[in-house]
Amino acid sequence: MGFGFKKRQHDERVTNLQNKIYREMYILIVVICALSIVYKQFFVDGGTRELWTEVIILVASSVFYVGRSAMLGIFSDEVELRESSKLGFNTRNFVISLIVGVAISLFFAIRNSQKYANSSEEAFTFFFVILFGSLMIYIPVLFAIMVVPYAIAKRKSDQVNEQELEEMDDEDVR
Repeated sequence: MGFGFKKRQHDERVTNLQNKIYREMYILIVVICALSIVYKQFFVDGGTRELWTEVIILVASSVFYVGRSAMLGIFSDEVELRESSKLGFNTRNFVISLIVGVAISLFFAIRNSQKYANSSEEAFTFFFVILFGSLMIYIPVLFAIMVVPYAIAKRKSDQVNEQELEEMDDEDVR
């Protein structure tokens, strides 16, 4: 029932090479956006107003990729293929978000206590207040950015895979 349309056959080798090119193109776009952000942030006076296009491209493409791969059920397969360490991917993301949150908090605490304190007592007070406040902000934010989307995408991908397996079992029974 093709209604006059012929299905074109695809060469698997060509398809894999095209996918490789698309992957490389995506990486190139991400690198160009990141370099543009760094350049605009440090060499162009304009603040963060000039960065929105690059940030939207980076965030939207990442969200689209994770969402689409979860909907197709390949996200959990990709995670299993990348699994090379003894720590799970979710655990590793949690540890990375914790380390990055502490590092950012320490950076801001040290920098601001040295920059704005008038005495050593005031510097210690600034340091601990800024450190505690930054830890309260950055660790949950980084956790929400790095761990929660992964867990949601993994669960959705596993559900899609289970549904496909059930459909295959139902077809085998018939």
